Amino acid sequence: MKDIALTRDLLNSNKIFFHYGNILEDIGRGKTAFNPVSIEIHPTAKCNHRCVHCSYMERNETRASISEDIMEGLIDSVINMGIRGVYFSGGGEPTLYPNLGKYISKLNDHGIESSIITNGSCFEKMGLIPIANKLNYIAVSVPAVDEKTFENITKTQNLKDVLSLPGKIKAVHGEDSPIIGSRIVITNQNYMEVSNFLKIIKESQFDYALFKAVRDYEDNGQGLTKEEEQFILDEIKELDFIDDNFTNIQNIFGYKKEFEHKGLCWTNQYGLIANVSTDGKVYPNIVEIDHEEFCIGDLNVESLEEMWNSKRHEEVKEVSNQKWKNAECKNCRAMNYNRLMQEMQEKLPKYFDPFI
Repeated sequence: MKDIALTRDLLNSNKIFFHYGNILEDIGRGKTAFNPVSIEIHPTAKCNHRCVHCSYMERNETRASISEDIMEGLIDSVINMGIRGVYFSGGGEPTLYPNLGKYISKLNDHGIESSIITNGSCFEKMGLIPIANKLNYIAVSVPAVDEKTFENITKTQNLKDVLSLPGKIKAVHGEDSPIIGSRIVITNQNYMEVSNFLKIIKESQFDYALFKAVRDYEDNGQGLTKEEEQFILDEIKELDFIDDNFTNIQNIFGYKKEFEHKGLCWTNQYGLIANVSTDGKVYPNIVEIDHEEFCIGDLNVESLEEMWNSKRHEEVKEVSNQKWKNAECKNCRAMNYNRLMQEMQEKLPKYFDPFI
């Protein structure tokens, strides 16, 4: 098993320095455009769960899936551009996408890491356990560990399939298994189960339990009241078995620090991430999917390489930079990366000097 911890490694924003450091010399020489470090692909809007808190459910009603031809071309582009990591996520449930294992294997053959964010219920049925060792990690959404609550949230009876997945993968792959983590969205339906979550998630052989308070994008009444948040905080204080490298539960409220929006949206300015929606449209950032002003192109019209080096992408960078300067950015993984890169730039000389 890989010696990787949740808070020390996976949730540590300083990991941006591994990638930022790789391009610093080019930045010092004046280069501003780079291929993405990672790309998030939403293969399909189809899902076998109907989670009441899902932020994609209503938005994806009219969408289907990326066509096979477009996916083939996209995977080739990822390889040609030297992108380091690929998330297969939703949208819908990515494991329902036909032949997903073939694309994971192809990426692996070219030295590209991939991962899946999944509800876990179809992983075995879709024949993915034999190739699970070719994934960097599997993040499984676990909205409840009680059967009744699980059914109320997902409208399914798939809890046993979800909780048994880590054990089945580890039984096949042993030490070669990927990291298998649980992602738990806390809503007003499951907030009283925190201690049960931690106990059962660990018993089910998950490698971490990542908690996140619901963001009620669809305004469907799943958000937590202040009293419910306080209930969780009080319960956490009573637990004596919390390991910060297994769970982030102690930091899910009030963990965001306010900071000055200085400089530019460096993550987008340097083109470090990309996101592909189920309709084939490409955006520099996941939070901007469906916002036309941030769309840099359509894979049904042009390749990822073409749009990544296009005038349109440069225009979108300007929109992103203005949004950043106006302090309008929220709930975005790039925010801490931008802050760290800005702090680093303020310490660096303006000139790349080959002499030390």
